[in-house]
Amino acid sequence: MADHRCGTPVDMEVSVTESVAHNAPESALPAGLAVSHQTALDIMGIAIVCYSVLIEQEEVGPAPDADRVAKWEREIEVVAELRRTLDPRDTARVQRLADEHAVLVRRLDRMIDDH
Repeated sequence: MADHRCGTPVDMEVSVTESVAHNAPESALPAGLAVSHQTALDIMGIAIVCYSVLIEQEEVGPAPDADRVAKWEREIEVVAELRRTLDPRDTARVQRLADEHAVLVRRLDRMIDDH
């Protein structure tokens, strides 16, 4: 999947790794919690990249839709905030957000392919 469009870095204001140090736990996590937390962060980071690809596609198109771009930019901010505040010890929330964003990434990926 590394060569897929959603895996390709694009110019964006929100770094997909910016929250890792910010929300790192004060003490070491058990391996299972650490892996689940990192997986959720990664999935949400991929969602940010997908939104960025959609924005780029829209902006270079023949008739860019400013409202659509603004909506996706707001969505990036929402996902970035979720990443920044994700408590690795809140296992239910970590799992829920990972699941929700995995579905979102698949939907965004289809939108990229359809564009």
